[in-house]
Amino acid sequence: MEKVAKEKYTGCLMGGAIGDALGAPIEFKSLTEIREAYGQTGVSGYVEYEDGTGEYTDDTQMTLFTAEALLRAYHRAMLKGVEGALTTIAHQSYLRWLHTQNGCVTAADRVEQADDAEEKGWLIRQPSLYRRRAPGNTCISALSSGRAGTIERRINNSKGCGTIMRIAPVGLMYDGDHDKAFEVACKLSAITHGHPTGYLSAGFLAAVIADLAVGIELETAIGSALSILKERPGHQETMDAVESAKDLAEEIRRKEEPLSAETMERLGGGWVAEEALSLSIFASLIFKDYFAEGVLFSVNHSGDSDSTGSITGNILGLIHGIDRIPQEWVKNLRNNGIVRDVAADLYMQVKGSAEEPDSTWWERYPGC
Repeated sequence: MEKVAKEKYTGCLMGGAIGDALGAPIEFKSLTEIREAYGQTGVSGYVEYEDGTGEYTDDTQMTLFTAEALLRAYHRAMLKGVEGALTTIAHQSYLRWLHTQNGCVTAADRVEQADDAEEKGWLIRQPSLYRRRAPGNTCISALSSGRAGTIERRINNSKGCGTIMRIAPVGLMYDGDHDKAFEVACKLSAITHGHPTGYLSAGFLAAVIADLAVGIELETAIGSALSILKERPGHQETMDAVESAKDLAEEIRRKEEPLSAETMERLGGGWVAEEALSLSIFASLIFKDYFAEGVLFSVNHSGDSDSTGSITGNILGLIHGIDRIPQEWVKNLRNNGIVRDVAADLYMQVKGSAEEPDSTWWERYPGC
Protein backbone atom coordinates (compact mmCIF):
# COMPACT_ATOMS: atom_id res chain seq x y z
CA MET A 1 0.00 0.00 0.00
CA GLU A 2 1.21 3.51 -0.81
CA LYS A 3 1.56 6.05 1.94
CA VAL A 4 -0.88 8.91 2.16
CA ALA A 5 -0.19 12.39 0.78
CA LYS A 6 2.29 14.76 2.39
CA GLU A 7 -0.60 16.94 3.57
CA LYS A 8 -1.64 14.14 5.93
CA TYR A 9 1.86 13.80 7.38
CA THR A 10 1.75 17.54 7.99
CA GLY A 11 -1.69 17.12 9.52
CA CYS A 12 -0.37 14.48 11.91
CA LEU A 13 2.40 16.61 13.40
CA MET A 14 0.50 19.91 13.16
CA GLY A 15 -2.60 18.32 14.64
CA GLY A 16 -0.57 17.03 17.55
CA ALA A 17 1.04 20.43 18.14
CA ILE A 18 -2.37 22.15 18.02
CA GLY A 19 -3.89 19.68 20.48
CA ASP A 20 -0.88 20.21 22.71
CA ALA A 21 -1.30 24.01 22.59
CA LEU A 22 -5.04 23.87 23.18
CA GLY A 23 -4.58 21.70 26.26
CA ALA A 24 -1.50 23.36 27.72
CA PRO A 25 -3.17 26.18 29.70
CA ILE A 26 -5.73 23.87 31.34
CA GLU A 27 -3.44 20.90 32.03
CA PHE A 28 -3.34 21.39 35.78
CA LYS A 29 -6.89 22.71 36.26
CA SER A 30 -9.78 20.78 37.72
CA LEU A 31 -12.92 20.28 35.66
CA THR A 32 -14.72 22.77 37.90
CA GLU A 33 -12.03 25.38 37.28
CA ILE A 34 -12.14 24.80 33.53
CA ARG A 35 -15.90 25.24 33.41
CA GLU A 36 -15.88 28.30 35.62
CA ALA A 37 -13.30 29.94 33.35
CA TYR A 38 -14.45 28.81 29.90
CA GLY A 39 -18.02 27.53 30.15
CA GLN A 40 -19.63 24.13 30.41
CA THR A 41 -17.81 22.63 27.40
CA GLY A 42 -14.44 24.18 28.25
CA VAL A 43 -11.98 25.85 25.90
CA SER A 44 -12.95 26.26 22.26
CA GLY A 45 -9.65 27.70 21.03
CA TYR A 46 -6.31 29.03 22.24
CA VAL A 47 -6.63 30.77 25.61
CA GLU A 48 -3.08 31.05 26.90
CA TYR A 49 -2.18 34.43 25.38
CA GLU A 50 -4.22 37.60 24.97
CA ASP A 51 -3.40 37.80 21.25
CA GLY A 52 -5.25 34.54 20.61
CA THR A 53 -2.16 32.47 19.80
CA GLY A 54 -1.22 29.09 21.22
CA GLU A 55 2.11 27.50 22.06
CA TYR A 56 3.03 23.83 22.20
CA THR A 57 4.87 22.20 25.09
CA ASP A 58 7.47 19.52 25.72
CA ASP A 59 5.12 17.01 24.08
CA THR A 60 5.67 18.55 20.66
CA GLN A 61 9.26 19.53 21.35
CA MET A 62 10.15 15.90 22.05
CA THR A 63 8.09 14.76 19.06
CA LEU A 64 10.27 16.95 16.85
CA PHE A 65 13.47 15.52 18.33
CA THR A 66 12.10 11.99 17.86
CA ALA A 67 11.64 12.82 14.18
CA GLU A 68 15.18 14.19 14.05
CA ALA A 69 16.54 10.94 15.45
CA LEU A 70 14.69 8.83 12.90
CA LEU A 71 15.86 10.99 10.01
CA ARG A 72 19.49 11.06 11.17
CA ALA A 73 19.53 7.29 11.64
CA TYR A 74 17.98 6.72 8.21
CA HIS A 75 20.49 9.07 6.61
CA ARG A 76 23.37 7.30 8.37
CA ALA A 77 22.13 3.89 7.23
CA MET A 78 21.95 5.10 3.63
CA LEU A 79 25.45 6.57 3.68
CA LYS A 80 27.19 3.77 5.56
CA GLY A 81 25.09 0.81 4.43
CA VAL A 82 24.54 -0.35 8.01
CA GLU A 83 21.69 -0.01 10.48
CA GLY A 84 21.46 -0.54 14.20
CA ALA A 85 22.40 2.88 15.60
CA LEU A 86 18.89 4.30 16.00
CA THR A 87 18.61 3.90 19.78
CA THR A 88 21.95 5.62 20.34
CA ILE A 89 21.08 8.39 17.90
CA ALA A 90 17.66 8.84 19.55
CA HIS A 91 19.28 9.14 22.97
CA GLN A 92 21.58 11.82 21.57
CA SER A 93 18.60 13.67 20.07
CA TYR A 94 16.78 13.56 23.38
CA LEU A 95 19.90 14.92 25.06
CA ARG A 96 19.79 17.80 22.60
CA TRP A 97 16.21 18.40 23.70
CA LEU A 98 17.41 18.31 27.32
CA HIS A 99 19.99 20.94 26.36
CA THR A 100 17.14 23.25 25.29
CA GLN A 101 15.50 22.83 28.71
CA ASN A 102 18.42 24.00 30.83
CA GLY A 103 17.25 27.42 31.96
CA CYS A 104 20.51 28.93 33.15
CA VAL A 105 21.44 30.82 29.96
CA THR A 106 19.66 32.56 27.11
CA ALA A 107 18.45 30.76 24.01
CA ALA A 108 21.08 32.48 21.86
CA ASP A 109 23.84 31.42 24.25
CA ARG A 110 22.66 27.83 24.24
CA VAL A 111 22.58 27.73 20.45
CA GLU A 112 26.17 28.94 20.50
CA GLN A 113 27.05 26.29 23.07
CA ALA A 114 25.50 23.70 20.78
CA ASP A 115 27.98 24.80 18.13
CA ASP A 116 30.84 24.53 20.58
CA ALA A 117 29.73 21.03 21.58
CA GLU A 118 29.44 20.03 17.91
CA GLU A 119 25.82 19.14 18.40
CA LYS A 120 25.09 19.32 14.70
CA GLY A 121 21.75 19.51 12.96
CA TRP A 122 19.23 22.27 12.42
CA LEU A 123 16.74 21.59 15.20
CA ILE A 124 19.09 22.41 18.06
CA ARG A 125 19.71 25.80 16.42
CA GLN A 126 16.09 26.94 16.62
CA PRO A 127 15.88 29.55 19.40
CA SER A 128 12.10 29.10 19.70
CA LEU A 129 12.61 25.56 21.01
CA TYR A 130 14.57 26.85 23.98
CA ARG A 131 11.42 27.07 26.05
CA ARG A 132 10.78 25.16 29.24
CA ARG A 133 7.11 24.26 28.95
CA ALA A 134 6.41 22.04 31.97
CA PRO A 135 8.63 19.14 30.84
CA GLY A 136 7.98 15.74 32.39
CA ASN A 137 10.06 14.99 35.45
CA THR A 138 10.77 11.43 34.32
CA CYS A 139 12.14 12.54 30.95
CA ILE A 140 14.35 15.13 32.63
CA SER A 141 15.66 12.78 35.32
CA ALA A 142 16.21 9.83 32.99
CA LEU A 143 18.07 11.90 30.41
CA SER A 144 20.12 13.57 33.16
CA SER A 145 21.23 10.19 34.48
CA GLY A 146 24.02 9.69 31.96
CA ARG A 147 22.67 6.51 30.42
CA ALA A 148 19.92 5.35 28.10
CA GLY A 149 17.41 2.83 29.32
CA THR A 150 16.57 -0.29 27.34
CA ILE A 151 13.82 -2.88 27.54
CA GLU A 152 16.36 -5.36 28.92
CA ARG A 153 18.05 -2.88 31.26
CA ARG A 154 15.33 -0.60 32.54
CA ILE A 155 16.24 2.87 33.65
CA ASN A 156 13.26 3.16 36.03
CA ASN A 157 9.78 1.75 36.57
CA SER A 158 7.90 4.72 35.14
CA LYS A 159 4.96 4.54 32.75
CA GLY A 160 4.25 8.28 32.67
CA CYS A 161 2.70 9.67 29.51
CA GLY A 162 6.03 11.22 28.50
CA THR A 163 6.82 7.82 27.01
CA ILE A 164 3.99 8.00 24.44
CA MET A 165 3.25 11.66 23.63
CA ARG A 166 6.44 11.96 21.53
CA ILE A 167 6.15 8.79 19.46
CA ALA A 168 3.95 9.55 16.41
CA PRO A 169 6.95 10.14 14.06
CA VAL A 170 7.92 6.47 14.44
CA GLY A 171 4.67 5.41 12.80
CA LEU A 172 5.16 7.95 10.02
CA MET A 173 8.69 6.76 9.33
CA TYR A 174 7.67 3.09 9.18
CA ASP A 175 4.45 3.68 7.24
CA GLY A 176 2.74 0.41 6.34
CA ASP A 177 4.97 -1.67 8.63
CA HIS A 178 3.12 -1.76 11.94
CA ASP A 179 5.31 -4.52 13.37
CA LYS A 180 8.49 -2.50 12.83
CA ALA A 181 6.86 0.69 14.11
CA PHE A 182 5.75 -1.11 17.28
CA GLU A 183 9.21 -2.54 17.89
CA VAL A 184 11.08 0.72 17.31
CA ALA A 185 8.67 2.77 19.40
CA CYS A 186 9.13 0.43 22.36
CA LYS A 187 12.90 0.81 22.13
CA LEU A 188 12.79 4.59 21.91
CA SER A 189 10.30 4.85 24.76
CA ALA A 190 12.40 2.62 27.00
CA ILE A 191 15.23 5.16 26.79
CA THR A 192 13.38 7.18 29.44
CA HIS A 193 10.55 4.97 30.76
CA GLY A 194 11.12 1.42 31.94
CA HIS A 195 7.67 0.07 32.80
CA PRO A 196 6.31 -2.35 30.15
CA THR A 197 2.94 -0.59 30.12
CA GLY A 198 4.74 2.62 29.21
CA TYR A 199 6.74 1.41 26.26
CA LEU A 200 4.02 -0.99 25.04
CA SER A 201 1.52 1.89 24.96
CA ALA A 202 3.99 3.81 22.82
CA GLY A 203 4.44 0.80 20.57
CA PHE A 204 0.69 0.51 20.19
CA LEU A 205 0.30 4.14 19.12
CA ALA A 206 3.16 3.89 16.62
CA ALA A 207 1.59 0.78 15.06
CA VAL A 208 -1.74 2.59 14.68
CA ILE A 209 -0.03 5.60 13.09
CA ALA A 210 1.91 3.32 10.70
CA ASP A 211 -1.35 1.86 9.41
CA LEU A 212 -3.13 5.20 9.18
CA ALA A 213 -0.15 6.47 7.18
CA VAL A 214 -1.08 4.11 4.35
CA GLY A 215 -4.79 4.86 4.50
CA ILE A 216 -5.99 1.98 6.67
CA GLU A 217 -9.16 2.69 8.66
CA LEU A 218 -8.76 3.59 12.32
CA GLU A 219 -10.76 0.62 13.65
CA THR A 220 -8.70 -1.80 11.54
CA ALA A 221 -5.45 -0.17 12.67
CA ILE A 222 -6.47 -0.53 16.32
CA GLY A 223 -7.32 -4.20 15.79
CA SER A 224 -3.96 -4.90 14.16
CA ALA A 225 -2.09 -3.10 16.94
CA LEU A 226 -3.96 -5.18 19.52
CA SER A 227 -2.85 -8.35 17.78
CA ILE A 228 0.78 -7.23 18.00
CA LEU A 229 0.37 -6.11 21.60
CA LYS A 230 -1.03 -9.46 22.77
CA GLU A 231 2.22 -11.17 21.78
CA ARG A 232 4.31 -8.96 24.09
CA PRO A 233 5.13 -9.77 27.72
CA GLY A 234 3.44 -7.46 30.19
CA HIS A 235 0.71 -6.40 27.79
CA GLN A 236 -2.38 -6.82 29.98
CA GLU A 237 -2.60 -3.29 31.39
CA THR A 238 -2.24 -1.63 28.00
CA MET A 239 -4.66 -4.05 26.37
CA ASP A 240 -7.27 -3.45 29.08
CA ALA A 241 -6.97 0.32 28.58
CA VAL A 242 -7.48 0.06 24.81
CA GLU A 243 -10.38 -2.36 25.18
CA SER A 244 -12.00 -0.01 27.69
CA ALA A 245 -11.78 2.84 25.16
CA LYS A 246 -13.32 0.67 22.44
CA ASP A 247 -16.09 -0.58 24.72
CA LEU A 248 -16.97 2.90 25.94
CA ALA A 249 -17.08 4.25 22.38
CA GLU A 250 -19.40 1.43 21.36
CA GLU A 251 -21.58 2.01 24.41
CA ILE A 252 -21.92 5.71 23.61
CA ARG A 253 -22.82 4.96 20.00
CA ARG A 254 -25.31 2.26 20.94
CA LYS A 255 -27.11 4.24 23.61
CA GLU A 256 -26.65 7.59 21.86
CA GLU A 257 -25.65 9.09 25.20
CA PRO A 258 -24.63 12.76 25.43
CA LEU A 259 -20.90 13.26 25.77
CA SER A 260 -19.20 15.18 28.54
CA ALA A 261 -15.86 15.44 30.24
CA GLU A 262 -17.18 13.03 32.85
CA THR A 263 -17.49 10.46 30.07
CA MET A 264 -13.81 10.88 29.23
CA GLU A 265 -12.77 10.69 32.84
CA ARG A 266 -14.25 7.21 33.18
CA LEU A 267 -11.05 6.14 31.38
CA GLY A 268 -8.69 8.01 33.72
CA GLY A 269 -6.76 11.26 33.67
CA GLY A 270 -4.08 10.53 31.11
CA TRP A 271 -1.15 11.08 33.44
CA VAL A 272 0.16 7.58 32.74
CA ALA A 273 0.77 6.09 29.31
CA GLU A 274 -2.08 3.60 29.04
CA GLU A 275 -4.63 6.19 30.19
CA ALA A 276 -3.34 8.80 27.74
CA LEU A 277 -3.61 6.16 25.01
CA SER A 278 -7.10 5.09 26.11
CA LEU A 279 -8.48 8.64 26.28
CA SER A 280 -7.02 9.49 22.88
CA ILE A 281 -8.27 6.31 21.22
CA PHE A 282 -11.74 6.97 22.65
CA ALA A 283 -11.86 10.59 21.45
CA SER A 284 -10.56 9.56 18.03
CA LEU A 285 -13.15 6.79 17.62
CA ILE A 286 -16.04 9.01 18.66
CA PHE A 287 -14.95 11.96 16.52
CA LYS A 288 -13.23 10.11 13.69
CA ASP A 289 -14.86 12.38 11.11
CA TYR A 290 -14.39 15.68 12.94
CA PHE A 291 -10.90 16.96 13.76
CA ALA A 292 -11.80 20.10 15.70
CA GLU A 293 -14.53 18.52 17.79
CA GLY A 294 -12.37 15.50 18.59
CA VAL A 295 -9.34 17.46 19.69
CA LEU A 296 -11.39 19.88 21.80
CA PHE A 297 -13.15 16.96 23.46
CA SER A 298 -9.80 15.32 24.16
CA VAL A 299 -8.40 18.33 26.07
CA ASN A 300 -11.41 19.46 28.12
CA HIS A 301 -11.03 17.25 31.17
CA SER A 302 -9.23 17.48 34.49
CA GLY A 303 -6.27 15.32 33.50
CA ASP A 304 -3.20 15.65 31.30
CA SER A 305 -4.96 17.79 28.73
CA ASP A 306 -2.01 18.68 26.53
CA SER A 307 -0.85 15.08 26.15
CA THR A 308 -4.29 13.70 25.30
CA GLY A 309 -4.76 16.62 22.94
CA SER A 310 -1.42 15.95 21.32
CA ILE A 311 -2.02 12.22 20.76
CA THR A 312 -5.58 12.73 19.55
CA GLY A 313 -4.35 15.52 17.27
CA ASN A 314 -1.72 13.17 15.81
CA ILE A 315 -4.36 10.53 15.03
CA LEU A 316 -7.09 12.80 13.69
CA GLY A 317 -4.63 15.08 11.92
CA LEU A 318 -3.24 12.10 10.01
CA ILE A 319 -6.73 10.93 9.09
CA HIS A 320 -7.88 14.35 7.86
CA GLY A 321 -4.74 16.17 6.73
CA ILE A 322 -3.66 19.75 7.23
CA ASP A 323 -6.35 21.20 4.93
CA ARG A 324 -9.17 19.96 7.18
CA ILE A 325 -7.68 21.44 10.35
CA PRO A 326 -9.09 24.89 11.20
CA GLN A 327 -6.67 27.24 9.47
CA GLU A 328 -6.98 29.82 12.23
CA TRP A 329 -5.54 27.26 14.63
CA VAL A 330 -2.66 26.58 12.25
CA LYS A 331 -1.95 30.26 11.64
CA ASN A 332 -2.11 31.19 15.33
CA LEU A 333 0.10 28.35 16.53
CA ARG A 334 3.41 29.87 17.57
CA ASN A 335 6.46 28.45 15.77
CA ASN A 336 4.31 26.35 13.46
CA GLY A 337 6.90 26.52 10.68
CA ILE A 338 9.24 24.13 12.50
CA VAL A 339 6.44 21.57 12.80
CA ARG A 340 5.57 21.91 9.12
CA ASP A 341 9.21 21.54 8.05
CA VAL A 342 9.82 18.42 10.14
CA ALA A 343 6.66 16.82 8.79
CA ALA A 344 7.82 17.50 5.21
CA ASP A 345 11.21 15.99 6.00
CA LEU A 346 9.62 12.88 7.51
CA TYR A 347 7.60 12.46 4.36
CA MET A 348 10.74 12.78 2.22
CA GLN A 349 12.89 10.69 4.62
CA VAL A 350 16.19 11.46 2.87
CA LYS A 351 17.77 13.47 0.06
CA GLY A 352 20.77 12.40 -1.96
CA SER A 353 22.37 8.96 -2.13
CA ALA A 354 25.39 7.09 -0.79
CA GLU A 355 27.25 7.99 -4.00
CA GLU A 356 26.14 11.63 -4.04
CA PRO A 357 25.26 12.86 -0.53
CA ASP A 358 23.12 15.98 -0.36
CA SER A 359 24.95 18.76 1.50
CA THR A 360 21.79 20.52 2.69
CA TRP A 361 20.39 17.28 4.10
CA TRP A 362 23.71 16.63 5.86
CA GLU A 363 23.46 20.00 7.55
CA ARG A 364 19.92 19.22 8.70
CA TYR A 365 20.37 15.57 9.65
CA PRO A 366 24.05 14.63 9.77
CA GLY A 367 24.62 10.98 9.03
CA CYS A 368 27.57 10.64 11.35
